[in-house]
Amino acid sequence: MSNLEQKNQPGSQSDLEQEPLLESNLVRKNELDQDTAIEEDDDSSSISSSTYTLNRSDSFSSSFIDLSKLLILPDFDFGLQVGDSTRKRFNEMKSKTKQRLKQFKDDSMKFKPINSSSNIKRNLELQDKLLSKLSHFDKRVSRNLQSSNTEKFFYAMAVFSISMAGFIIGKYPTYFHVFHLCLFVMLMPIRFYTYFKIGFKFYLADLCYYVNILLMLFIWWFPNSESLFISVFSLAMGTLSFAVITWRNSLVLHLIEKTTSSFIHIMPPITLFVIVHELPQDYLAERFPAVATLDHWNFIGGIIWTSIYYTIWQVTYHYFITIKRKEEIEKGTVTSFTYLKKKNSKSALGKFVNSLPYTWMQITAFTLIQFGYQILTMVFCPIWFKYKHACGFFVTFIFVWASYNGATYYIDVFGKRFEKEVNNLKNEIVLLKQENEKLFNNSPFNKPNMENDDIPIKPLELSDVNEEKP
Repeated sequence: MSNLEQKNQPGSQSDLEQEPLLESNLVRKNELDQDTAIEEDDDSSSISSSTYTLNRSDSFSSSFIDLSKLLILPDFDFGLQVGDSTRKRFNEMKSKTKQRLKQFKDDSMKFKPINSSSNIKRNLELQDKLLSKLSHFDKRVSRNLQSSNTEKFFYAMAVFSISMAGFIIGKYPTYFHVFHLCLFVMLMPIRFYTYFKIGFKFYLADLCYYVNILLMLFIWWFPNSESLFISVFSLAMGTLSFAVITWRNSLVLHLIEKTTSSFIHIMPPITLFVIVHELPQDYLAERFPAVATLDHWNFIGGIIWTSIYYTIWQVTYHYFITIKRKEEIEKGTVTSFTYLKKKNSKSALGKFVNSLPYTWMQITAFTLIQFGYQILTMVFCPIWFKYKHACGFFVTFIFVWASYNGATYYIDVFGKRFEKEVNNLKNEIVLLKQENEKLFNNSPFNKPNMENDDIPIKPLELSDVNEEKP
């Protein structure tokens, strides 16, 4: 039997000779290094009389040296004959290991070390935060992209109304003004209630509402008034129609506010087109004699009559709104003048109006500019009155323009809302990642004083988070 086999046999003579030596070494170690000894587990620090088996699971590093012997024994006297140089290298390794573990112990007194359990806890916390952000993102997107039952119902009614308008114009044009009245009665109370509620009540005194009221007066109370018809036709085919372009009215069918604004600006020109060009002559002469007796359009007369009705509106507006409600306007209530003054502040006309020293001068300049815009837009009224197809093409163009603005609203506005929510989610994830890196950088295990052969600890990445909660 070889010497190695004899040593590995339990109860052999070599084992009995090693026991007193090991016990004396333990006593001497406790006496010399009592203040700097590292607390070890009883199972790992106990030394039995049996053979010493080297296991990789008991090792702190990748070395094959047993740490229990490295830390407890003052030298490596295992009963083997080793040279002084080997003994010196072993003692240096022991000293370096003791210093490193002592440093870890001192750091643990200052910082709470991130052990395996804390890493798992931090992973779970990060996962919960990430899943919470994703849940909130889904709710926000659903809230912004989904419509209520009221909006869905109004969308269906708007499509039905447009279909009915085309059907009535083609089949029963004599009832189209009645159809207009029905829509007017349904939408205007809602508009009045909504604008008073949100503080836009002064918008109800704008020119577009004034023109709609004049049209109702002509249809149902003064169908014989030629001056009223000329003024309504000029204002409706002029300022009201072009306002769809300048004010970007959008035909968004599921929003009652947008659809009502389109109705206010598009419906009067369509109704006047039907009255002038689609009604039978006998019915026109009986129901709207002012239109039947007007053979040709007098451009100068149209400007004069339109200017009179326009002046009546401007004087009434400034008296009851600009003067009587001055305090409310100064407190922040919005009017069309204050809105356009702020919106067009960077344009040439806006800079000119805002540069005037007094408010009354700014209002006067704004009124004259608006009047000049009205005269400019009514230049084409003789053409719209005389030629049916030209008038029909113009009205169709205004309707298509409003529909295009509505499509832009659906694509751009909803797309921007979704893009905004995605960017918010990205920012929240970045903040979570920064928080995770901050926690890792504060850890004592991430300090730059490790040796070159140490393996650095990798910070937690968002990709490491499981898809499902454990």
